[in-house]
Amino acid sequence: MSVLSSEPHEVDLTSRHIAARIMQYGWCVYPDFLPEELVAELREQSLSAWRAGQFRHAGIGRGQGFEIKPQVRNDQVRWLEPEQCHGALTGYFAALENLRKTLNKTLYLGLFDYEAHLAIYPPGSFYNKHLDQFRGIGVRTLTATFYLNDHWQADDGGQLRLYLNGDDPENYTDILPTAGTLVCFLSSEYLHEVLPSRRERLSITGWFRQRPS
Repeated sequence: MSVLSSEPHEVDLTSRHIAARIMQYGWCVYPDFLPEELVAELREQSLSAWRAGQFRHAGIGRGQGFEIKPQVRNDQVRWLEPEQCHGALTGYFAALENLRKTLNKTLYLGLFDYEAHLAIYPPGSFYNKHLDQFRGIGVRTLTATFYLNDHWQADDGGQLRLYLNGDDPENYTDILPTAGTLVCFLSSEYLHEVLPSRRERLSITGWFRQRPS
């Protein structure tokens, strides 16, 4: 079942299922979140932007503390502005807006927007273990990453390693970045990393945010 089904009740069921998993576990993996044709269009839009040189080396930190540290992460990103998006990206942001409303309605999270970028990991790229929170700024509440990679196999690497207990480095799950899969988790609670990728790896990575207190 995809969130852009023609049946509104199915859209609602998808969002409610994700919300229920977040409530119970703090994280959720949802395959086939969007229809295959939309995923294919998103992949082509991402690759077109990559070929056009619209990606930049990703860094860590923000503002004056922003640094590019290839020993920590060496992916490349292109930030997205919803009002400037077109085609399949418009559909993607509509789906995430639908999910945001359901999360607020069922979990009372107070999410007010979703910021996102396209991310590409060329072969050999990785991102070391980290939390999706800037130091002293806790507005990122829920990470939501959507994968665009066809026929991904375990041997291709690039798994998202999600640590389920921060005190136990052996307690983790590895998630393949398979096309159509949406992964959500509480940003301040789950350490995670991207293992070295042996293939070009594409995703839309983003965060539902609360307003600063």
